[in-house]
Amino acid sequence: MGIHSTGELDTKLNAASRASRLAVLYFTATWCGPCRVISPLFTSLAEKYPKVAFLKADIDEARDVAGRWNISSVPTFFFIRKGKEIDQVVGADKNGLERKLQQHAAA
Repeated sequence: MGIHSTGELDTKLNAASRASRLAVLYFTATWCGPCRVISPLFTSLAEKYPKVAFLKADIDEARDVAGRWNISSVPTFFFIRKGKEIDQVVGADKNGLERKLQQHAAA
């Protein structure tokens, strides 16, 4: 699910929190090679974990969102539960992303 503003992100995170769902916020950019490599995995994980809210923000389109989360490199993934960041993965670490998703989705 694409995120284009902080208001949109807040709405999605609040909905996930109310439903006691884990949210994974993925920061990407069209010019980022590693992002293009890991994007298909992110999409397939969204299908594999239907109870997790998968959110995606392009740092060039959603500058306010990237600024609020202090993004310094892409790809970056934040794991959020009840409105709080509980973990993150920086870089195109396919194994790390899937491992953390398994860990937090089960909690």
